[in-house]
Amino acid sequence: MATTPDSGILDRKYVRITARRAGGLVAFDFAIDAPEIFVELMMPEAAFVEFCRTNNVTDITHLPVETSDYAWRLDQVMKGI
Repeated sequence: MATTPDSGILDRKYVRITARRAGGLVAFDFAIDAPEIFVELMMPEAAFVEFCRTNNVTDITHLPVETSDYAWRLDQVMKGI
């Protein structure tokens, strides 16, 4: 497989914990390469810890969340405006 300048982007993975729910569930955002583009996931604490270890993630929970124009527009769409 040929390498490209972007070959390492899959190595940069991030999690941001958004909530800890009843029953030990952890709600979090997971991103690859760009922390501002993420999927929302939820899993039991033990599975979350293993997920983080397996994916060698960087925890960005305590860093400020940057809001973009795109996020604002998406929020407006979700509100039905």
